[in-house]
Amino acid sequence: MKIKSALIFSIVFVVINVFGAEYVVKVNDTVLGKIVVTQEKGIWKSFSEIYYGVTYIVDTRTTYKNDGTLLSYEAVFKTDDEIVAKILGTNRNGKIVMTLYAYSDPKNTMVKTFTFNNSNLLVLDNNFVIPHFEMMLKFPRPSFDILIPQALFDPSKTEKATGQGTFKRLRQGLFQFSYEGVTIDIESDDHGITKMTYSNGIIVIRTKK
Repeated sequence: MKIKSALIFSIVFVVINVFGAEYVVKVNDTVLGKIVVTQEKGIWKSFSEIYYGVTYIVDTRTTYKNDGTLLSYEAVFKTDDEIVAKILGTNRNGKIVMTLYAYSDPKNTMVKTFTFNNSNLLVLDNNFVIPHFEMMLKFPRPSFDILIPQALFDPSKTEKATGQGTFKRLRQGLFQFSYEGVTIDIESDDHGITKMTYSNGIIVIRTKK
């Protein structure tokens, strides 16, 4: 769940609603996993399965308001099919509330709640769910207030959970997003994101739409 390790070990495989899309991510010739995303009745569902020594599964659901701001967010984390953590997020009265559940100790579930006085936070979780970036393209602005909810689990990383990312259009269909020293070039067409190139060597490529 560390931010930088997730930047290095992420992969995306997406199927989007009617027109659909599939993505693969490689570091050189190494494929690290896949993520399947569907959109049903305004709810973006993302199921990722990444193998790195053990199998990591992350199941997320995100809904947005008409202006692209977060309405609700849910993420369930599994290691080898065992639930190890959960995040529930809501936009309440202009505030983002994130509640974390950690199940590392079966007899003592850790529960923490964080409240952010900013309803415009853009969630960019450690699995780089494509719909979050699609919302960035749909509602572009020069800078975004970022929230990485997984960072909230580690007290030493909490202050890094929020920050500001910059966004700019390089040319038609090509955009660049930067946050915490990582730069992502995002290419898109009429069907959505076609390619994402990370400055750390990860490349996300759409293989089917």
